[in-house]
Amino acid sequence: MHKSIIFCFLFLSSLGVFAQTNLYFVNRTKHKIIEVKPGHQLSLKYKGYMGQTEFAKQSLTDLNDSMITLGVNPENLGVFKNMASNNPKFTYRKILIKDILAFRRITTGRLMLKTTLTIANVVGTYFLLTELYQNNKFSNVQTFFISLGVGISTSIIISAVLPENPKFNMQDGWEVIVANEKPKL
Repeated sequence: MHKSIIFCFLFLSSLGVFAQTNLYFVNRTKHKIIEVKPGHQLSLKYKGYMGQTEFAKQSLTDLNDSMITLGVNPENLGVFKNMASNNPKFTYRKILIKDILAFRRITTGRLMLKTTLTIANVVGTYFLLTELYQNNKFSNVQTFFISLGVGISTSIIISAVLPENPKFNMQDGWEVIVANEKPKL
Protein backbone atom coordinates (compact mmCIF):
# COMPACT_ATOMS: atom_id res chain seq x y z
CA MET A 1 0.00 0.00 0.00
CA HIS A 2 2.72 2.48 1.00
CA LYS A 3 4.80 1.61 -2.05
CA SER A 4 1.90 2.35 -4.38
CA ILE A 5 1.25 5.72 -2.71
CA ILE A 6 4.93 6.64 -3.01
CA PHE A 7 4.94 5.52 -6.65
CA CYS A 8 1.83 7.62 -7.45
CA PHE A 9 3.34 10.63 -5.68
CA LEU A 10 6.61 10.32 -7.63
CA PHE A 11 4.75 9.80 -10.91
CA LEU A 12 2.51 12.83 -10.45
CA SER A 13 5.38 15.05 -9.31
CA SER A 14 7.46 13.98 -12.34
CA LEU A 15 4.69 15.15 -14.68
CA GLY A 16 5.29 18.70 -13.53
CA VAL A 17 8.99 18.36 -14.33
CA PHE A 18 8.34 17.30 -17.93
CA ALA A 19 5.64 19.90 -18.63
CA GLN A 20 7.63 22.73 -20.15
CA THR A 21 6.22 26.19 -20.43
CA ASN A 22 6.77 27.69 -23.86
CA LEU A 23 6.14 31.02 -25.51
CA TYR A 24 3.65 31.02 -28.40
CA PHE A 25 3.14 33.86 -30.84
CA VAL A 26 -0.33 33.38 -32.32
CA ASN A 27 -1.95 35.12 -35.26
CA ARG A 28 -5.48 33.77 -35.60
CA THR A 29 -6.29 35.67 -38.81
CA LYS A 30 -3.26 34.20 -40.60
CA HIS A 31 -3.65 30.80 -38.89
CA LYS A 32 -0.04 30.85 -37.69
CA ILE A 33 1.55 29.75 -34.44
CA ILE A 34 5.25 30.28 -33.76
CA GLU A 35 6.54 28.31 -30.80
CA VAL A 36 9.58 29.50 -28.87
CA LYS A 37 11.08 27.18 -26.27
CA PRO A 38 13.67 28.12 -23.67
CA GLY A 39 17.03 27.94 -25.44
CA HIS A 40 15.71 29.23 -28.78
CA GLN A 41 16.99 32.55 -30.03
CA LEU A 42 14.65 35.50 -30.36
CA SER A 43 15.12 38.79 -32.09
CA LEU A 44 12.86 41.36 -30.45
CA LYS A 45 11.88 44.97 -30.82
CA TYR A 46 10.29 46.15 -27.60
CA LYS A 47 9.38 49.20 -25.60
CA GLY A 48 12.10 49.98 -23.03
CA TYR A 49 11.44 51.05 -19.46
CA MET A 50 11.49 54.75 -20.42
CA GLY A 51 9.31 54.25 -23.52
CA GLN A 52 12.19 54.12 -26.02
CA THR A 53 12.37 51.41 -28.68
CA GLU A 54 14.98 48.72 -27.89
CA PHE A 55 16.27 45.73 -29.85
CA ALA A 56 17.59 42.44 -28.49
CA LYS A 57 18.79 39.20 -30.08
CA GLN A 58 19.50 36.48 -27.53
CA SER A 59 18.39 33.09 -26.31
CA LEU A 60 15.22 32.78 -24.29
CA THR A 61 16.33 31.58 -20.85
CA ASP A 62 13.29 32.10 -18.65
CA LEU A 63 9.63 33.05 -18.92
CA ASN A 64 6.49 33.44 -16.90
CA ASP A 65 3.01 34.75 -17.65
CA SER A 66 4.10 38.40 -17.79
CA MET A 67 7.84 38.51 -18.47
CA ILE A 68 10.58 36.82 -20.50
CA THR A 69 14.30 36.77 -19.87
CA LEU A 70 16.78 36.84 -22.73
CA GLY A 71 20.39 35.93 -22.06
CA VAL A 72 22.18 34.74 -18.95
CA ASN A 73 22.11 36.63 -15.66
CA PRO A 74 25.75 36.95 -14.48
CA GLU A 75 24.47 36.68 -10.89
CA ASN A 76 23.60 33.03 -11.60
CA LEU A 77 27.12 32.13 -12.77
CA GLY A 78 28.76 31.82 -9.35
CA VAL A 79 32.56 31.91 -9.62
CA PHE A 80 32.38 33.15 -13.21
CA LYS A 81 30.30 36.16 -12.17
CA ASN A 82 33.17 38.71 -12.35
CA MET A 83 34.35 37.44 -15.73
CA ALA A 84 30.86 37.56 -17.18
CA SER A 85 29.85 40.99 -15.85
CA ASN A 86 32.08 42.78 -18.42
CA ASN A 87 31.36 40.40 -21.29
CA PRO A 88 28.53 41.50 -23.64
CA LYS A 89 27.63 37.84 -24.32
CA PHE A 90 26.40 37.62 -20.75
CA THR A 91 24.13 40.64 -20.82
CA TYR A 92 20.59 39.71 -20.14
CA ARG A 93 17.26 41.48 -20.39
CA LYS A 94 13.98 41.04 -18.63
CA ILE A 95 11.21 42.14 -20.98
CA LEU A 96 7.54 42.48 -20.18
CA ILE A 97 5.46 40.53 -22.67
CA LYS A 98 3.12 43.49 -23.12
CA ASP A 99 6.11 45.62 -24.27
CA ILE A 100 7.00 43.38 -27.26
CA LEU A 101 6.47 45.31 -30.51
CA ALA A 102 7.95 42.88 -33.08
CA PHE A 103 9.69 39.49 -33.04
CA ARG A 104 11.47 36.83 -35.04
CA ARG A 105 12.38 33.33 -33.88
CA ILE A 106 15.84 32.42 -35.11
CA THR A 107 16.00 28.68 -35.59
CA THR A 108 19.08 26.53 -35.09
CA GLY A 109 19.05 25.62 -38.79
CA ARG A 110 19.14 29.28 -39.74
CA LEU A 111 22.06 29.91 -37.35
CA MET A 112 23.96 26.90 -38.72
CA LEU A 113 23.35 27.94 -42.33
CA LYS A 114 24.48 31.50 -41.65
CA THR A 115 27.60 30.26 -39.84
CA THR A 116 28.39 27.82 -42.67
CA LEU A 117 27.98 30.53 -45.30
CA THR A 118 30.17 32.91 -43.29
CA ILE A 119 32.90 30.29 -42.95
CA ALA A 120 32.66 29.53 -46.68
CA ASN A 121 32.95 33.28 -47.32
CA VAL A 122 36.14 33.50 -45.24
CA VAL A 123 37.69 30.41 -46.85
CA GLY A 124 36.71 31.53 -50.36
CA THR A 125 38.14 35.00 -49.77
CA TYR A 126 41.37 33.44 -48.48
CA PHE A 127 41.75 31.31 -51.62
CA LEU A 128 40.89 34.27 -53.84
CA LEU A 129 43.51 36.35 -52.06
CA THR A 130 46.11 33.59 -52.41
CA GLU A 131 45.36 33.22 -56.13
CA LEU A 132 45.56 36.96 -56.72
CA TYR A 133 48.93 37.19 -54.95
CA GLN A 134 50.33 34.26 -56.95
CA ASN A 135 49.23 35.63 -60.34
CA ASN A 136 50.92 39.01 -59.76
CA LYS A 137 48.43 40.67 -62.13
CA PHE A 138 47.46 43.11 -59.39
CA SER A 139 49.50 45.05 -56.86
CA ASN A 140 49.28 44.18 -53.17
CA VAL A 141 47.01 47.18 -52.53
CA GLN A 142 44.68 46.22 -55.41
CA THR A 143 44.60 42.61 -54.20
CA PHE A 144 43.75 43.78 -50.68
CA PHE A 145 40.86 45.95 -51.88
CA ILE A 146 39.53 43.20 -54.18
CA SER A 147 39.45 40.70 -51.30
CA LEU A 148 37.97 43.33 -48.97
CA GLY A 149 35.23 44.10 -51.51
CA VAL A 150 34.44 40.42 -52.06
CA GLY A 151 34.35 39.74 -48.31
CA ILE A 152 32.13 42.69 -47.47
CA SER A 153 29.76 42.16 -50.40
CA THR A 154 29.24 38.46 -49.64
CA SER A 155 28.66 39.31 -45.96
CA ILE A 156 26.03 41.86 -47.00
CA ILE A 157 24.39 39.28 -49.29
CA ILE A 158 24.35 36.67 -46.51
CA SER A 159 22.76 39.19 -44.12
CA ALA A 160 20.18 40.16 -46.75
CA VAL A 161 19.25 36.55 -47.50
CA LEU A 162 19.18 35.49 -43.82
CA PRO A 163 18.19 38.59 -41.84
CA GLU A 164 17.93 38.48 -38.06
CA ASN A 165 15.90 41.62 -37.50
CA PRO A 166 12.37 41.31 -36.07
CA LYS A 167 9.97 40.25 -38.82
CA PHE A 168 6.47 40.01 -37.33
CA ASN A 169 4.82 43.12 -35.87
CA MET A 170 2.48 42.62 -32.94
CA GLN A 171 0.12 45.26 -34.38
CA ASP A 172 -0.56 42.87 -37.30
CA GLY A 173 -2.75 40.65 -35.11
CA TRP A 174 -0.13 38.70 -33.17
CA GLU A 175 -0.70 37.81 -29.54
CA VAL A 176 1.63 36.20 -27.03
CA ILE A 177 0.56 33.16 -25.05
CA VAL A 178 2.63 31.46 -22.36
CA ALA A 179 1.42 27.87 -21.97
CA ASN A 180 2.46 24.25 -21.42
CA GLU A 181 0.84 23.07 -24.63
CA LYS A 182 0.25 24.51 -28.09
CA PRO A 183 -2.86 26.73 -28.22
CA LYS A 184 -5.68 25.99 -30.66
CA LEU A 185 -6.36 28.34 -33.58
